[in-house]
Amino acid sequence: MATLLWPFPPPPAAAKTSQFLHSSTPPLPFPKTHHPSSRKSLSEFHSSRFGNFLDLKPEAKPESLHFDLHQFDPSTRSRLDVIIIGTGPAGLRLAEQVSRYDIKVCSVDPSPLSMWPNNYGVWVDEFESLNLESCFDKTWPMASVHVNDSQTKYLDRPYGRVSRKKLKTLLLERCLSNGVQFHKAKVWKIEHEEFESSILCDDENEFKASLIVDASGFASSFIENHGYQIAHGILAEVEEHPFDLDKMLLMDWRDSHLDNEPYLRTSNSRFPTFLYAMPFDSNLVFLEETSLVSRPVLSYMEIKKRMEI
Repeated sequence: MATLLWPFPPPPAAAKTSQFLHSSTPPLPFPKTHHPSSRKSLSEFHSSRFGNFLDLKPEAKPESLHFDLHQFDPSTRSRLDVIIIGTGPAGLRLAEQVSRYDIKVCSVDPSPLSMWPNNYGVWVDEFESLNLESCFDKTWPMASVHVNDSQTKYLDRPYGRVSRKKLKTLLLERCLSNGVQFHKAKVWKIEHEEFESSILCDDENEFKASLIVDASGFASSFIENHGYQIAHGILAEVEEHPFDLDKMLLMDWRDSHLDNEPYLRTSNSRFPTFLYAMPFDSNLVFLEETSLVSRPVLSYMEIKKRMEI
């Protein structure tokens, strides 16, 4: 599933999964478009008084959805076809799709009904192709990319912010309709044998299946060589901002605002980051500085400082 996962002020180890631009798109002539000549000209901002506007800011204790999940009964010792570790967007979408074909699926997660902490954005047409178009709470008719201080590309392709609640609700409903079973636990260990694989959970239950898929996300303990994405984002109330309300800023790669910070400028050459912006109105905008991928992970404090300068 093509999604962007956007965390909101994460701890140092928070990150997101993303799909961005598939191919280079030529600039289109839009004479009414305005954009600042550099990121130095962005308006000063302060914390928003809008609270959880559009559910952008995750709460300290995420709400849980109310579903009567089909619980897998370990006492039956029955063998599963597929075990999916994690009930994030990727895990639930995979469970929903695989279970359509009468495949016995169990999703394992320590908190399967908790709301996701990340923010998500996608191309509208991609969600439409997945029959998920009902899960938007904000869309923009176009997107833009600042390649550098002198080059901007405009993408004539609608982009949307996903409602986490709507998306998880819909995926859970489809999973339950298809007979997906769930088990509330954390997976500690995966073992593979010639004809089957097994997991051991922190509640001491062991399950066997023909296939095990790790969709547990950033904190997975089963990946040996992580490639990391990390981001720092804020919902800002401002007196004004330079962003066009009909365009979502997908990537701003400009770094001239770091000229007076030699260390950050050098570091940015090694580990590039970009600004991502969702303007909701003339006084409210979601801003996020993002490291698309790095190994090892970029310091959270550094990425935070890059956005604040």
